[in-house]
Amino acid sequence: MISNTQRKRIMLYIAAFMIIMLYNYLNTFIPGSSHDIISFSYMGFVVVWYLSIKERVIDDSMHRCFMVGTLSLILLFILRLARWNYFGMFEMPNELLRYMNYIPLLFIPLVSLNAALKVGIYNREKTRILLMVLWIVGIILCTVVLTNTFHNLVFKIKDRDPDNFSYSFGPGYYIIVLFSLTSIIAAFIILIHRCRLSTSRRLAFIPILTLVFGILLIAVYFICGGAPKLFGSKLYNLQEIYIFLYIAFWESCIQIGLIPTNSDYGKIFEASILDAYICDRNGNMVYSTKNYNPNGENDNKRVTEQDIRAGKVIWQDDISSVKEIRASLTEVTKELADENELLELEHEMSSKREELETLRNLYDELYDSVNLEIRSLRKLLTEIRENRSDELPLIRQATVLGAFIKRRSNLSILAHNAPEIDMKELEYSLRESMYYLSLAGVKCSVMMDGRGKVSAEKLIKMYEIFHAISSELFSIKCNVMVNVSKTADLTMKIMIDRLVDNDFKESLKDKFTDGLEMAFDKDEGITYIICR
Repeated sequence: MISNTQRKRIMLYIAAFMIIMLYNYLNTFIPGSSHDIISFSYMGFVVVWYLSIKERVIDDSMHRCFMVGTLSLILLFILRLARWNYFGMFEMPNELLRYMNYIPLLFIPLVSLNAALKVGIYNREKTRILLMVLWIVGIILCTVVLTNTFHNLVFKIKDRDPDNFSYSFGPGYYIIVLFSLTSIIAAFIILIHRCRLSTSRRLAFIPILTLVFGILLIAVYFICGGAPKLFGSKLYNLQEIYIFLYIAFWESCIQIGLIPTNSDYGKIFEASILDAYICDRNGNMVYSTKNYNPNGENDNKRVTEQDIRAGKVIWQDDISSVKEIRASLTEVTKELADENELLELEHEMSSKREELETLRNLYDELYDSVNLEIRSLRKLLTEIRENRSDELPLIRQATVLGAFIKRRSNLSILAHNAPEIDMKELEYSLRESMYYLSLAGVKCSVMMDGRGKVSAEKLIKMYEIFHAISSELFSIKCNVMVNVSKTADLTMKIMIDRLVDNDFKESLKDKFTDGLEMAFDKDEGITYIICR
């Protein structure tokens, strides 16, 4: 669905374009009027559209393609101004300006094909070679047009007088037309082929209709032997049709989702499962998730906020289960302290003794699971107390270890009570560890796809894998993204924007492959670790 903002933008484009065309039509009936303002209006319209594209389209290479296309459209009108207003009365400049028109007319379909080839996943080397060939062909065709005076392969000139300039088409002209049409059609086919959204495929008729309508207007132009007229005034020129074709085609592709953009992020945030909202610098709420509860702040909620460019994001974590576990541990400790009184209640002691034995076993298991981290934490605290080195990095590392010890212990307690635990527990654990990692310069984010209960053993192993990786990357400024999904089984994908040593990969496999499948991949300096 097209949002209201997008719909308003499209209507503004259409209105602006129609106003300029209407002024162009009526301008003929105004005595002493000039066409310069019309050409500059069209150029301004193209520039405004390009600036909006720069805000919406993500890929920098696409920006460059659209910039070349925009400059080509502007060049069309500059050449038209030069021929109509300044040099058209001279024989040689008039002929040369007519030929130069075909430089932007060739570049527009060529950059369209260039942009289409850079959408989605593609082989960079093969695409680079193909684009090099296409640009060489385009430059050759431009050269053939500009040198038409010497060979007449594109236009067979009959009369060079600017007032009676006449010609017929040569074989080179039809090659240029075929090259341009093939490039535009190929661009659209590539966009459809690489699109993975069924909705976009269903709406593919919109850019098709745009292309057909534009080509029909060009056909009418040539059938009429120039610009068609109504009551003696030109309805449109060839340059206006190229603006319409280029902008309408790409704008329709963007609106139906064939071109990736950074729009609709607000809808994605609103559909998330977080209990969160985003506010501006003045504290006014801008976006909120569907699970956001404005009255939900209480002792069982932990409120966290993070500054962003235009304000801050605030979210709430449910810590009621953690508080219940802590209260339970406090109660058990008190019962142990009152052991002499429990001896007097021998008929109740058997059940309590069994419970205490179970808790002891659980504590031993907890200690064994985080023994290495506890020793590391003690060592760090000793160094901090003795002021052996800079304290801040040590404190940061200590907070990361403390978060892992706490969360790992909580997961063990939950796993002790049931073989399966809720996926949210993994999310809570990851987010707490990520919060303290961010203090050390490691930028982390996590996305959870799915809900429900999963194997406790597998969930704990995934959290341990993340901790092992974060320990390796600690104090190294990098970005880490974790994507946890559940379809048939629980899967965790970790993306790191740096390459990981083979030795570290082997150590991960040796430690965690028992009962867990791990896979490693890398692409352009990014390491992918997949656990399932």
